Formats: sequence, C-alpha cells, structure tokens
Amino acid sequence: MPSKIINAPPKQLMQINIKNFPIVRFYSIVWNALFHGQKLFFQRLAGTLLMIFLINLIFGCSKKRGIANQPSQQFFQDVTTKYLPTSKFPLQGVTFARVDRNRGSDLVWFVPTPSKGTKIKVLINKGSSGIGREKGDSKVKQIPGNIRSLAKGDIDRDGVDDLVLITAHQKTESAKILFNNGKGYFYSRFELKLPSIRKGIKNIDLFDLDLDGDVDFLFTGRKLLEENGKINRRQGQVFINIGGGQFKDETNLLWPELPSGIMSTSIADYNQDGYLDVFLVYGNSQNRLLINNGVGKFFDKTDLLLPKIIDKSTHADWADFDLDGDNDLLVTNKAIAKRYLSYSDETCYFLENDGSGRFVKKSNKILPGVPAYRVYVLDANGTGIPDIIILTENGVRYLVGEEKWGYSMETKKRFPKTSHVREMTFGDINGDGFLDILGLVGKNNNPKLWLNRVK
Repeated sequence: MPSKIINAPPKQLMQINIKNFPIVRFYSIVWNALFHGQKLFFQRLAGTLLMIFLINLIFGCSKKRGIANQPSQQFFQDVTTKYLPTSKFPLQGVTFARVDRNRGSDLVWFVPTPSKGTKIKVLINKGSSGIGREKGDSKVKQIPGNIRSLAKGDIDRDGVDDLVLITAHQKTESAKILFNNGKGYFYSRFELKLPSIRKGIKNIDLFDLDLDGDVDFLFTGRKLLEENGKINRRQGQVFINIGGGQFKDETNLLWPELPSGIMSTSIADYNQDGYLDVFLVYGNSQNRLLINNGVGKFFDKTDLLLPKIIDKSTHADWADFDLDGDNDLLVTNKAIAKRYLSYSDETCYFLENDGSGRFVKKSNKILPGVPAYRVYVLDANGTGIPDIIILTENGVRYLVGEEKWGYSMETKKRFPKTSHVREMTFGDINGDGFLDILGLVGKNNNPKLWLNRVK
C-alpha cells in the first residue's frame, strides 16, 4: 500500500509573547518605587526583583529543549509498549490519519480475517494514555473481501480524513470510499457509487491534480487488464472529483498510453509550473515521468526529461536534495543493469533536477550498496535539510542531511536496532511538529512505533 509522507514537516518553535511583559512596564515600576513613596521603596524593589525572577523563569521554561534546537541529539525511540495495544494478528497495512479533531495523529490499520473479509481498526490518539489502548478509544469496521490498498484524505473537506479502499474479489477489483463522521466512525454513502476500476489495480494516490480544491484519485498497478484479459493500453486510471461526493472516470482524456510494470508513484511539481506531476517507478524497465499540463492532463515526457536507465526499481521519493529550490528524486532498486552502473555495487541513486524538470543521474556511494525496497525522505531533525530512511535487505539505513548532497550514515545513533522492516508510515503522535514512525516489522508485520525526540 502506498505511504506518502510530508517531505518538509513544519518545525515546532516555541515563542514568547513579550507583550505580556513589556520592558517599559519594568522601568515604570522601578521609577515609581524610587521617586514616589520612599517608605515603600524596599518593598517595591523586592517585588520588582521577584517579577524579574518570574519573567526569567517563564522565559526559560518556554524555550523548548526540542528537536529543532538540538538536531545533533535527535533520534527515534521505541515506544510501542507504552503507546500501542497488543496486536494479536499480523497487520496487512497501516496508516496515520486525522480521525478526529484533537491534537496528535491517529492510526488506522487492517488485518485479514479468515472467511470474514478484512477488519479495519481505528485507534484514537489519547496523548500520554496511548493510541487506542483504553476502552472506547478504538473502533472496528468489517469489510467483505480482501483489502489490497488503503489511502486516506479529506474527500468531503470537513477537516478529518476519509478512507479509500481497493478491495479484491474473485473476478475483479473495486474501489470504495468510507466517510468519517469526525469522531472516528467510518461509513458508506449509498447514494455514492464510484466508477469501476480495472483488474490489476493495487495502488491509489489521493491528490488535487486539477487544482480545483477537491481530492482526485489516481489508480495504478503492475498489469492492468481489459475485461477480455488483454493488457490495457493505459496503465492507470484517473477519477476526477466533480463535487457532491461524485467522481468521473476521465482516464481516456487525462492519462497517456503506457507500458505495464508500474510498482509505485512519486508525486510532486517537478517542472515548477505550480501543477503536480507524476514519476512512475517500474519494476524492470525505464522509469517514466508524466508532466501535468495544468488542467490535469498528463503527457509522457520520459525521453525528453529522464536519463536512460534500465533497472529493477522498487520505490522513489522526492525532496530538494541540492537545496536549489526545485524537486529532485531518490530511486531505490533491487539491481541496476550493468551498463548503467556508476560503481559495482550501486543500487540507489539520485536524479538531479536542472531547474526545468530535466534530470540527470547523480550517484553517491554513501547510499546503500545492497538491494533496497523503500525510501522515505523527511526533515527528521529540523535543520531544513532532507534526511533519508532506506529499507534494505540488510535492515534500516538512516542518512542525516548535512549540506548540499552531503549525507552521513547514522543508523546506530539515530534508530533502535530492530528486525526487518517491510514498510513505514509517518505521523505526529505528540503534536510537536515532527514526524514519528510506525513500521511493520518481521515476518508477521508486527507494528512498531518510534517517537522522534532528543536525548
């Protein structure tokens, strides 16, 4: 399932409201104590000194010893047993979401239940009391069929996240919206019926591709088929939100013809025209770049904008790695064809944006030299420079951004030792403005929660 994250999370900086303690007021108190009523001078002086002490105390306590103030001391701490309920079944997928309007990210995860379909569990964040641990802090919804993918987004623009599911049945797939009542209860609207989706669709992205303020849907998969079993010429589907909770399939109008083999997507404005474009990750061929023309129609500009590289790509994420104001890419791979290697054990590489959306390959030996399966880019330590988490066959790799294209491998310092992590999702569980992590770990996909903090 897709797990999109914020690439530049807001920095949490505690500020003092100096209007509450203006310096003019302090001087006025001293002046009055000295020249108006000498009998009360020492009493007033003592009061003034006490006020100064209290101001300094409040000011000092208000300066949060947080991540942004101590980036070198940032690390992720395992808080699973403190925050999460025990999961008795292996999770199939999980995402952070805004389930209610209270502070802190909530969780939605789902597990298959034999002969009963899939159980979706909603866990409400209760701060120091944990997430979904207490009675009444979790809700369960049973869905017929197996869920292939789950995504969240505010579809009806009411300030909380709704869910979009891709479910698999015996003969076909279907998409379904579950709306949120604002308190974590998800329900279907019977008057709303989405257009049918093609067989083979496994992933969904929610974003406003035509910039009209509504959330639209992009569906992809490795091999999309026609009803007769033949490969569809358009390897993707685009549903446009037409308002009132209704969607229209505009694939033939907006999506180009593409080869099959799409593994995942990375969405950003790559050519700086104000509209979101789509980078397609392919499992065993050339990755592709689709440019948005401004009204949601995508054109395949791969030959013009991307370097020719044949590889077994697994994932990609974007950020401004060279700090020049445009979006670059980092691509992970199981392997790269020999003729495209910059060094013998290369499996990951950057794609540097020249400022107009044209990319060149940029290699860096600090990147892992083993098969890699996921990459997540975030500003974990609040420096304004993107940090990188890569999931490889040998475990998690944590790279801290230091300067333009400059990274240091700090896995042992920043991340607790853990077994194999299959995927991650990111949210702010304590409302400090920095991303925390939930990972699916080990063969049973057990949930692990890591809190972003400083020593």
